[in-house]
Amino acid sequence: MRAALAKGAHLAGHLAYEAGTPLNSPPSRVSPPSREAEKGGAGGGCERSEPAAPQPLLWFGTFPPPATVDAPQLLAPFNTPTHIGPALPGITQAQHAAAVARIQALIAAGDIYQANLTFQASVAVAGHPLALYARLREQARAPYAALVHTGEHWLLSLSPELFFRAENRRLTARPMKGTAPRSADPAQDRANATALHADPKNRAENLMITDLLRNDFSRVARDVAVPDLFALETYPSLHTMTSTITATLNPGQTALDALIALFPCGSVTGAPKIRAMQIIAETERHPRNAYCGSIGWLAPNGDAAFNVAIRTLQMKQGSTHATLGLGGGIVADSDAAQEWAECLTKARFLRPQRPNHLIETLRVENGIPQRLSRHLTRLTHSAARFAFPCDPHVLKGEIAKLLPHPAQRREGEATRASEREGASPYPPQRLRILLSASGHFTLHLSPAPPTPTEPVAVALTPLPVAPDDWRLAHKTSDRAFYDDARRAAGTFETLFVRPDGQLTEGSFTNLFVPRNGLLLTPPASAGLLPGILREELIATGQAVEHPLTAADLTQPFFIGNSLRGLLPAHLAPARPFGRASAVDATQQPA
Repeated sequence: MRAALAKGAHLAGHLAYEAGTPLNSPPSRVSPPSREAEKGGAGGGCERSEPAAPQPLLWFGTFPPPATVDAPQLLAPFNTPTHIGPALPGITQAQHAAAVARIQALIAAGDIYQANLTFQASVAVAGHPLALYARLREQARAPYAALVHTGEHWLLSLSPELFFRAENRRLTARPMKGTAPRSADPAQDRANATALHADPKNRAENLMITDLLRNDFSRVARDVAVPDLFALETYPSLHTMTSTITATLNPGQTALDALIALFPCGSVTGAPKIRAMQIIAETERHPRNAYCGSIGWLAPNGDAAFNVAIRTLQMKQGSTHATLGLGGGIVADSDAAQEWAECLTKARFLRPQRPNHLIETLRVENGIPQRLSRHLTRLTHSAARFAFPCDPHVLKGEIAKLLPHPAQRREGEATRASEREGASPYPPQRLRILLSASGHFTLHLSPAPPTPTEPVAVALTPLPVAPDDWRLAHKTSDRAFYDDARRAAGTFETLFVRPDGQLTEGSFTNLFVPRNGLLLTPPASAGLLPGILREELIATGQAVEHPLTAADLTQPFFIGNSLRGLLPAHLAPARPFGRASAVDATQQPA
């Protein structure tokens, strides 16, 4: 590699995690665990995933000066159908807990302060690897993503972590320790981030690894500093905490020397590094291969950049399954159940964490959009959650241009005037706002749906997604599970039931049950869209949040949304699942 760089070549490739053993001094030669040891270790006793085949410790190619290209444009031809299944852990939670206990016993004995414990998960995939990478790159929004094809293997790395960068002999590293899940509820999401930033355990872990990397930097560099400690970073699927370390390479040292001195990154080993690596080799069943290694490049002018290869899928050429490594740092006060949950959180990047479009649907009476301010506020909040550009003032102006009444007319004024006069010059309309991820919006006017003259029939359906699924709390284009459930029920509407029996909402309406002069509606924490009509009824004291079950539907109740208002409803007789009726053929939900 030194010779190639000296000749002016550019290098790009990856190092497997196991390359850290020969690169570190003194070398640690650890015998593979026995089959008996495997049964109780971090990877034993589970047949749901096969071990990843051993890969080269180091794989680099030499290249002429690279061209800078726009990644979305480069990947556009591979916008073809793909499938990415869930991550199926190759171990049980009990096996993981046993491995955590083993590491904590070694910590108590004074062997180490921290060890990074990982396991493998299996992920079913379909589609060209470049198409898979394009999809995951859009979903994960990872700043240090990388793609490697060796001819035999594909590495699809969606890493949010910078191992180190060398630029004009200045080194920068951003070790990452501390993770918290995102929440669909904006208030809870902020609370999760705040709790992560303040958590003493996560701060201690982060500081421990930051100190380890500062020590590694001092082997090849001077002026080591930590200009940013415990910084929060937010990604579509999680919040995380990073720190920044900077230094200047010593005379005679190069970026390649820094790679050798720093590898593997301390955030994926533990501290002290060499002993932690020995314990990892004794505890984990399978080699990590590229996972927890590093992918990057070196230029002949001395610049370089490498990621920490976490959130990385490894797959053989032509395979329908990929291996995904998941893990986290174990310290003396780690809780095994929380560590397991954190590992699963790190696999969330496999699933879409934001929609293609945000939607608002509202009623227009006599040319005046009803509850417009509330709709735009909800749209703005959802746009902020998913990083969609959104200017509500521009949007409001375009709506005013579309409708027949002057923009200065107050919301609802024409409706009250028409009520006094007993007639409306304009029939009720349905206004649909569609906001894309780029910030582009479209407006569509159509006739409002007719109001049913009789109470509508409503079925009950098991909630098809987890109660904390982000799609429940925002009105988005990703709503096929809503529509499929309603069609399968064959009724005007279907209400969703959580596994614990709580009712949540309908596929396009909220639920309201009259009681003692008030309307009871399920709490937002149950997992539902905070509807605009619902919001208005709560704000005006006409409705209150209260848990509801099927037993509350024995008397007449209401369903409703901002487009249709409150509709009397009744529970339809139970029928075999899947026998849809023609009622859905003309159904146009909000």
